[in-house]
Amino acid sequence: MLDLLLARYNTERPGTIADRWVRAEHVRSTQRLGYETVSIADFVAVDKYSTSQAIHGHEVKVSRSDWLTELKDPTKSERIKRFCDFWWLVVPDASIVKPGELPEGWGLLVQSGKVLRAKKRAPRLTPEPLTLDFIAGLTAAAARTAFREPLRRDARTIETWSERAGLRRLCQACGEPAPCALHQPRELGAAA
Repeated sequence: MLDLLLARYNTERPGTIADRWVRAEHVRSTQRLGYETVSIADFVAVDKYSTSQAIHGHEVKVSRSDWLTELKDPTKSERIKRFCDFWWLVVPDASIVKPGELPEGWGLLVQSGKVLRAKKRAPRLTPEPLTLDFIAGLTAAAARTAFREPLRRDARTIETWSERAGLRRLCQACGEPAPCALHQPRELGAAA
């Protein structure tokens, strides 16, 4: 499911190494209420476009029992949801969530083949200001996710053309000549 989320929030612009999204898996936030409570969002995607900047939080549930456990303690997800502009439940099968069970303010993403489709759009929320512990957890998770991403899939190859250099194939993640050993190991292996 995390691979499907990585694919959903991956929109590199053709001909550039720019990406619209910051992706982070397993985002931790610590809330101090006289004791330490750690909350983890399965996936957070930050939209960097100036016209649509938003934080999308995701809770992944792969079974009905997993979902029912989540419903028993709604405060668990609220600890991170409160910082998000959109909050999504992500499931491999829509039958995991029965009609009327989706909490207020949640959207529903369901696996459809090799993509996720919105069965119910998440409403725009009014998030609280970000706390330092959430920012630290988000940035640490984004760094870990960026490091692991090449293990799951190769970065795209882009083609650029200039009068001086002619046609060049570049790794979209770093701009180095393609295939890049760091971001395109599968393509590099196939080329060898």
